[in-house]
This record gives sequence, structure tokens and C-alpha cells, in this order.
Amino acid sequence: MLGQAAILPSGEPHSYLGRQDECEVFVIDLDAADPCLASLEESCTLDLRESLFAEPRTLSLPPTLLPMVEFATAQVKAANDEKRVRLINHQLAMLFVSQFSQLVDDRDMQAMQRQRLSAEALNRFIDQRLVSPPDNAELADAMHLGQSQLHLLCQRQFGMSPQQYVMNRRVYWARHWLRHTQRPIGAIAMDLGFADVSSFSRAFRRRVGYPPTQERVRAD
Repeated sequence: MLGQAAILPSGEPHSYLGRQDECEVFVIDLDAADPCLASLEESCTLDLRESLFAEPRTLSLPPTLLPMVEFATAQVKAANDEKRVRLINHQLAMLFVSQFSQLVDDRDMQAMQRQRLSAEALNRFIDQRLVSPPDNAELADAMHLGQSQLHLLCQRQFGMSPQQYVMNRRVYWARHWLRHTQRPIGAIAMDLGFADVSSFSRAFRRRVGYPPTQERVRAD
């Protein structure tokens, strides 16, 4: 058995058919809305959508995991009714996710030890895109990183996810403009990529603790 695993985000196309006629492929389908995934993220301090499932990847399985793959395959083959198959699939999915997350973290941690994320470069790129804030793929591309590496570097250096960093930068400019200009709050909201004043006010309050109008009063 070759110890190789592939992780494909939802909707990612592929054309893998196996190398040989006797090749066996063990497929695990994950539902992104599964509450068990959310529980796993919380208990293990993971952000699977921004790390493990951020981009297509292949992993070489260590020898210690190969017996687990063989056991999982045997369990699925031995299941004799649909209900039991669903239960086994669910249990195995959580098991493999936790193991793969560790493998990804170990590999990316080695890369992170050789890299640092430049806050200056990150801020400069975000500032150029305030009207249309960048997503993780755009941030990673601009920083010449994979999305999982970007996520782990952000967590390591700044203690937050890339999108939390982007939001903090947007709020930084909101506070600056509210304090030092008389621009209408609606104009500030639009220039920072918010759909309307309400969504801007909610985001501002969550991070600062009070509404944008109070920021302007404090500046007086």
C-alpha cells in the first residue's frame, strides 16, 4: 500500500484514476456544515477551512498511520447495513481529519520556521484593497505563500486568522478617518468595503466596544 493522501476542497476538480489496475482509493467525504467538525476545531484550536481545506494538497502518510488506513478500509467493507456505514464513515472522517491536521501543521511549521510574515507588506496590500477587501487566496498569493502557511503565520505572529487581521486593518482606518476627518459614516463604510452602514457599525462595535458615532465624539 502506498502511503499517499490527497485533500481536495469542495468543488475542486481532479482527474485522479489510480496508477494501476489493482490500485485502491479510500475516499472520505466531509460535510463542511457538520457540527462535529466545528466541535473538533474548537477542542483542538484548529481552523480547518483556512488550514487543512484551504487548498488542494497531497500528504505522505507516515508508517504509523498505514495500519489505521487498513483498519478503516476493513471496517467499511465489513459494514452490512446503511446506518452502520454512515456511522463508521462519520467516525473515520473525524479521526482522519484530526490526524491530517497534525501532519499539515508539522509540515507547515517547518516552513514557518524559515519564514516570517511582513506586517508592513500585509498592511500595504490590504490598504490598496480597502474598497474590495482581499480573501485568503488573494492574501496568500500577494505574500507568496500557500493559504495554510498564511493562516499559521498569522496565528503565530499576530494571534489571529488572516480575515481577522484584514478586519482589524479596516477598523484601524475607520477609527483614523472618524477621528481626523469629517467624512460621513456612510462614505467611510463604503470606502472600507462594507455593504451598508449597519454592517459597518456592527463590525466596528464588535472590535472596539462602542459604535462609530462614539469614536467621533471621543475625538472632539
